[in-house]
Amino acid sequence: MMNLKKLHNNWRKGILLSACFVLALSILPGCKKTSSKFGTEALNVEDLLAAGGVDTFQLSTSSVLFDTLDTDNQIFGNLGAYHDPKFGIVNASIYSQFSIIGAVTMGANPIVDSVVLSLNYGGFYGKEEKPIGKLDPQTFEVYELADALDKDTDYKRNTVKATTGPNLVEPGSATQRPNIKDEVFVGTGADTLTLRPQLRLRLSNAFGQQFLNDMSASSGTGNFASSEAFLNSGYFKGLKINVADASPSPGQGAILYCRMGNAQTKITIYYKLGSESTPHNVALVVNSSCADFNHVDINNSGYHIGDVLANPINGQTQFYSQANNAVPCIKIPSINNISSKAVINNALLFLPAAYQTGNFYYPTQTFYVAYRDEEGDFVLIGYNGSIVTTTYDNNQKGYTIDLRHYIQDLVGGKKQNTGIYLLPQLNYFNCTADRVVFNGPASSYKTKPKLVIKYTEFK
Repeated sequence: MMNLKKLHNNWRKGILLSACFVLALSILPGCKKTSSKFGTEALNVEDLLAAGGVDTFQLSTSSVLFDTLDTDNQIFGNLGAYHDPKFGIVNASIYSQFSIIGAVTMGANPIVDSVVLSLNYGGFYGKEEKPIGKLDPQTFEVYELADALDKDTDYKRNTVKATTGPNLVEPGSATQRPNIKDEVFVGTGADTLTLRPQLRLRLSNAFGQQFLNDMSASSGTGNFASSEAFLNSGYFKGLKINVADASPSPGQGAILYCRMGNAQTKITIYYKLGSESTPHNVALVVNSSCADFNHVDINNSGYHIGDVLANPINGQTQFYSQANNAVPCIKIPSINNISSKAVINNALLFLPAAYQTGNFYYPTQTFYVAYRDEEGDFVLIGYNGSIVTTTYDNNQKGYTIDLRHYIQDLVGGKKQNTGIYLLPQLNYFNCTADRVVFNGPASSYKTKPKLVIKYTEFK
């Protein structure tokens, strides 16, 4: 298995990934090296892709499992389920601690009015309805954790923590159609608050009342003396947030991206003191001391990506990238036939994606390019301090990568030809649901992967 922890810790080490190519060679006699800037901005993409040449190279395209990255304390918490027509079912849930803000003090006889769990939206992946911003309805569930979380523990996408007690979501609040576009208004009249788009779930009043009773009894002391005391006490271990239907119909559902560290992601207990009419509230937040992680189930069974992951030989027609699960790999053994005396003038790799503009399942925006070293670790490809990346071009319907310096290193024997891998940005790979379908060399589509190399061969 790849050393993924090492990749996280060393940003300049990484991966080269890719697709199926035609290697077109232009052999120019001479002894003067042609200069070239680093980056695709120095290349005439259309000229290179149209360059003549003979396809004499057998290229192997596939996808490899990449499912052991940590999913704790990510940019987004993932929540929901969707059924991808090409990839199968993705079902994501959030486990999270919550803490108080400083010491909590309150008067006697607090009476709960309502309890709301709010999750601030950071985006989504899946089916979007009209009007724009509204998604398929999903039924949400919330359970109290029986097992404590630890900020210093690494959690994976298959980690499970036990829960205790019933579903805390009030029945009338459970099924909602998430709206990731419109602001939310809370309160009335002059006291109305305008909040960013968010999921708001009404939780059990009994759950909130127990908090109020204990807070009132220990006002400002013990478990409620500080955020640190609250977390260390284990008084409240946190919540598991999930959806009831883990298997939507094909083409249905979505994964919500929730900003767990946002100030509007919290549990708010609204209450009054005794017979007073003045409203009060106390919040439990996800601060920097809290642990949270994503649990993500991915079922590719019955879909071509599952066949490719089971046997690389199945990746010649199509191969795939899927967040939390798989990255594409391209091996080009025939590069070893280029003379070690050759100077690479240009090397441009084009990877077409099977995507129609407007489809819900849009391709991953940006990839890092990497190879694997002798220890099997991914190493990001770079030159003079710049990391090689590639961004999806909707006009060309694919990704273009400048590999001149890397191919030169292969030809010169500075690196071993272990294949090329594409990695989504690590900050988002394990907290989103992005995916890409790449055309392979045996694709039935007209546009196929292509690696065009122009070089000068010295005598």
